[in-house]
Amino acid sequence: MKNKFTLLLLMAFAAFTFTSCNDKNDNNDNAGKGGKYIINYGSYSGDKSTASIFDTKNDTVTNNYYKAVNSVAMVSNSAYTYNFNNKIYFMGNNTDQVFFVDEDSFEQTHNGIAGNDITKPRYCIGKGDYLYVSCWGGDVWKDISLSYIAKINIKTNEVEGKITLHGGPEGLAIANNKLYAALNYKDSVAVIDLNTEVISYIATPAVNTYFVKDKDDNLYVSLISSYSKPSTETGLGYINTTTDKLDAVYKLDGISSSYVNIMSANNDFSKIYVMTSAYDANWKISGAVATFNVASKSFDTDMFVKGVSAMNGIGVNDDNVLVFISEGVTGNGLVKKYKNDGTFVKEYETGIAPYMLLTVD
Repeated sequence: MKNKFTLLLLMAFAAFTFTSCNDKNDNNDNAGKGGKYIINYGSYSGDKSTASIFDTKNDTVTNNYYKAVNSVAMVSNSAYTYNFNNKIYFMGNNTDQVFFVDEDSFEQTHNGIAGNDITKPRYCIGKGDYLYVSCWGGDVWKDISLSYIAKINIKTNEVEGKITLHGGPEGLAIANNKLYAALNYKDSVAVIDLNTEVISYIATPAVNTYFVKDKDDNLYVSLISSYSKPSTETGLGYINTTTDKLDAVYKLDGISSSYVNIMSANNDFSKIYVMTSAYDANWKISGAVATFNVASKSFDTDMFVKGVSAMNGIGVNDDNVLVFISEGVTGNGLVKKYKNDGTFVKEYETGIAPYMLLTVD
């Protein structure tokens, strides 16, 4: 009898363990490798950034994931978030720092990288043992010589060096062992040889902000008109990374001067979706998304979507296009999901000022 009772206990424990493991695995479908997060900027002078889980399996969004895991809120506003070498890196503003979490657990177990070597971080990209961070270094709109690239050794979590780069570097890309930096206050793309750190420049007809890299490691760069550097030559520039030449400019009026995800390619790189804005007859600004066809090298005549107010970024998830909406910085934002033909599907509530989708590879 005793043996039978013991056997029943063991069977019950095994069943409980199996169920618990299954529950844990179900939860892990939402995080870690293959997980998708919506990053919410928050308010620069108020609430800090948050991360929301975008559960594509159950078609839901769950907010405040960082706080749920770490029991405290973030202390910076992330201007950009990046997955590299089993970590998720946040480019924190106010306070200025680069902080990171484990890609599987989302736990922050180390202090952020801060100090005089990390001032106004904007964007980052990694290669080997290094994370390269574009930093404005202060009020770059007053003095373009303040900006630089911080070179972080991800083994020691320390800034190992700085590459002086005038002009307010924003988006970054790496191809052919060269670091490309879009310059927000200079009509050029900087090209930095990663072996020698020698800098050369590719002249552009407008200031530029971000890159999308194609399958051949060539770059599409957004050309914008800004308050300090107005231009009528806005659109996408195409950079051949073998010759380091601007081979073509594809004009697009009203391309957004917003930050980070103003353009995103679909999965097979047949289309690039580009965020634009324009004033209507009543002088009310309205957002739209243009579609660039890679094969024909041209923009569609009709907008993918239009008449969307308070657009704050776009992203692509499988065959769906996500449009991030921020009506203000005192309340939650939205994500609107569209099919690849522009048909509206659904909207989700997010944290304050959502701006990008992060997929953990």
